[in-house]
Amino acid sequence: MSSRLTVRFYIIFGVMALMTTIIILRIFYLYQEEGDFLKAKGDYRTISVRDIPHARGAIYDANNYPLASSLIKYNLYGLKGLDTSYLDLSFDVLNQDTGFLKKKKILKEDISLAEIQEIKSKRNDYLEIESFNKRIYPLGEQIATLIGFAGADNKGLEGLEKEFENHLKEEVGKKQIFKNRRQEIIKPPKILNRGSDGNNLKLTIKHEIQYSVHKSLSQGVIQAQAKGGSAVVLDNETGRILAIASYPSYNPNDPNRIIQRNRALLDSFEPGSVIKPIALAIGIENNDIDFNKSVETGPGYIELNSQVIADPRNYGSLLPVDIIAKSSQVGAAKIALEIDSHDLTNGYKRFGLAVPPNINFPSIAYGKINQRSNISDHEIASLGFGYGLEASAIQLAMAFSVFANDGVLKGFQLVDEKDHSNPSQVISKHTAELIMESLEQVIIDGTGTQAKHHLHRVAGKTGTSHKVSNGKYDKSKYISSFIGIGPLETKKYTILVTIDEPGLNRYSGGEVAAPVFKEIFDDLVSL
Repeated sequence: MSSRLTVRFYIIFGVMALMTTIIILRIFYLYQEEGDFLKAKGDYRTISVRDIPHARGAIYDANNYPLASSLIKYNLYGLKGLDTSYLDLSFDVLNQDTGFLKKKKILKEDISLAEIQEIKSKRNDYLEIESFNKRIYPLGEQIATLIGFAGADNKGLEGLEKEFENHLKEEVGKKQIFKNRRQEIIKPPKILNRGSDGNNLKLTIKHEIQYSVHKSLSQGVIQAQAKGGSAVVLDNETGRILAIASYPSYNPNDPNRIIQRNRALLDSFEPGSVIKPIALAIGIENNDIDFNKSVETGPGYIELNSQVIADPRNYGSLLPVDIIAKSSQVGAAKIALEIDSHDLTNGYKRFGLAVPPNINFPSIAYGKINQRSNISDHEIASLGFGYGLEASAIQLAMAFSVFANDGVLKGFQLVDEKDHSNPSQVISKHTAELIMESLEQVIIDGTGTQAKHHLHRVAGKTGTSHKVSNGKYDKSKYISSFIGIGPLETKKYTILVTIDEPGLNRYSGGEVAAPVFKEIFDDLVSL
C-alpha cells in the first residue's frame, strides 16, 4: 500500500512541476516579448487584426492611359459603445440618433481629407477611420462591355476584370492592433503579412479610337432605331486590336448599373453577304473558280431542293468581281456549288471562322458551320451567301484582314504581349489582290457606295441577314453589317460595323452600317 502512495506522490509532484515550468516559461515570454503590456499593469487589453490595403492592378490602353484604376478612399466607423447622439461633427453621418452603438457600424462612406482632419482633432477613441480601394473607370460606358467591372469586394465580375482576376487581384496584408481598455494603442502594430499590389494589364486598345468608335456606333444605332450594334477596328500592320465597341453599354462606375453584353465578342450570327468574298477566295485558291470567267445568274433566281434563291432582279451574266459588287445571291450560290463542301467549310476555318479566337474573354463566341455528311445543294449554296454558318463580329473582322495582309491571317492581340501567335498563309497574295479588287468595286458602284470616302480609297462588303425567331427566319428582323479596309494606299485598318434589328424600313448593310463605317474611318484618318 505504501508503495502505491509513493507512486501517486511522484506522479502528482511531476504534474505540478510541469505546470510550474510552463507558467515560468510563459512569464518569461511575456516579459521578453510583451513587456510593454506589463508596463500597462492592471489595464484590460484587446488585440484586433486589421487589413493592410493594397491596390488592384490597373488596366491601361496601348499608350498607358488608365482604363481601370484603384484609388485609396476612407470610411468612418463608430465602435461599440459610441453615443452617436452627442457626436460633435460638422458633417452628417449615418446612425446619428441611435444612441449607444451595440456593435461597430459605418457612419460615413468616402470621407474627405477635411473630414479626416476634423475627426482626428476630436480625439474620440470610439471613432475609427478605415481605408479601402475604390475602382474607377475613366472611359465609363465607352468601354464598359470590354473592361467589365470589379465588385464591392474588389473582385472582377465582368469582362477583362473577370478574365484576368488572378493577374489583377491584390494580396491584402494583415496587422495586429494592440489597445488597452480605454481603446488606446499601447504598442506598435505587428505586421502579420505585408501583402502586395496586383499586377497591371496593358491592352492594345487606344482610348481615343475607342471613344470615337463608340460615339459613331451609338449614334448609328440610335438613328437606325435599332436594338443594338457592335464595331471593331484592327490594325492590319501590327496585328493589334485598336477598338471593340458595343451598344447599348452601361456605366461601370454606377453601383446600380444594368449590365450589357459585349456584342462583338459574345454574339455569333449568320453573317449574310459579307461572307461572299471569303467563299470566292476559297474557290479561286482551289482552282474551282476562274476570276475571269462569267457566271450566268439569269433569269434572276435558282431553285435547289424545292427552295428558291433569288436576286432583286435579273443580272444576267456576271464576272466574279460583279457578283461581289452587286452582292448577287444566285452568283454566290453557283460559286459555292462549284466548290467541294468539305473544301468550303475547311476554307472558312482557315480564315478563323468556327474556331475559338485567340482572345481571352469570358464565354467568347466562335460560331459554327453546317458540316452535315448528307448536306443538300441548297445548304451548300447557302454557305456561299452567309447562311448555315455563324461567326462573331471579331472573327469576321479578322477574316477580312487576310485580304489586306496579302493572304496572311495574323494572331491579333487584345492584350499587349511580346509573343504573337504564328501567322498563317490562308490564300496566296494574288488571290488576296483579286478579292481586294472586288471589294473596291463594291464601294465604286456596288452596294457599298455610302461607305465612299472623299479623300481615300476604301474597299469593303455589305451584309444583310435575317434573324431566326421561333425556329424560322423572321422577315422583319435583320442584322445589317459592313466590313471595310482602308486606306487602300496602306491597307492599314479593317473596320467592322454591325447593326442589330434596324427599324424605319431601312435594314440593308449598305444603308445602315456603311455610313457608320465611313464616320469611323474618317475619324481614324484624322487622328
